[in-house]
Amino acid sequence: MYAIKNMVANREPSQSREALHRRARSRWYLAPPVGRLRAHRAVHARTLIALCAAAAVAGCGAPAKQDAKEPKGRFPVEVLSASFPSQQGLATTSDMVITVHNPGPMRIPIISVTVKCPGVSEGGSGGSASGIGGAGGGFAYRSSQQGVADPARPRFVVNRIPTRTARNYDRGRLDPLERTSNFVDTFPLGPLDAGRTVTFRWNVTAVHTGPFKVCYRVNAGLYGKAVAVPVSSGEPIAGAFTGTVAAKPPQAHIGPDGHTVVESPAQSGSSP
Repeated sequence: MYAIKNMVANREPSQSREALHRRARSRWYLAPPVGRLRAHRAVHARTLIALCAAAAVAGCGAPAKQDAKEPKGRFPVEVLSASFPSQQGLATTSDMVITVHNPGPMRIPIISVTVKCPGVSEGGSGGSASGIGGAGGGFAYRSSQQGVADPARPRFVVNRIPTRTARNYDRGRLDPLERTSNFVDTFPLGPLDAGRTVTFRWNVTAVHTGPFKVCYRVNAGLYGKAVAVPVSSGEPIAGAFTGTVAAKPPQAHIGPDGHTVVESPAQSGSSP
């Protein structure tokens, strides 16, 4: 056997307790960075408090009500004409037209028409831009089928809604309907000056057969403060269209020009 000399491992030089304390008080040791970290946290906290205070000042007070800018009063209106075909066919299009006049001396804040029968509750989500949210008496009917997520079903699909200026729709694509408000069954056209007339026009396609009832009501505002009243007693500013959608769609063919669709009168489902 060979004798091996006892060797001590190469380690750091030993230090006294006083030296260790001097090292702890040196700049590069851990204690000062921890102190700076606490200082940074304090600065960040003060900055966050200042930002929260600024946000609270900017958003202080109750939000303005939706009807804050709507004047309160009674505004006379006059329905000059209202038309909608009583006999229609499945998959045929027609126009519902209502012409309204302002006979009073004051400007009507927002002239609008609500397409829904009074007292009818909302049927389902009613979020469609076609205004089919009502449970009945509008462009929709309420389905009696059990378990459906949304019982509101379209009786008429709305292709165009009333607008101040005519819009040319591209029939080759699904253009969205323009809505100037978030009301489902109410269609506003903005202010109406004294002595002026405006026409509401909907273009619809019948997609559900059977009898129908479409109610309408003219409004002077959107939130109930501006109330529309008849120009004289006995003259209605609301009404209803009743009729039937035939179960058999009309016969259609292409006209001589090669692109015009010509429709014949609708026939009932019992006709041959």
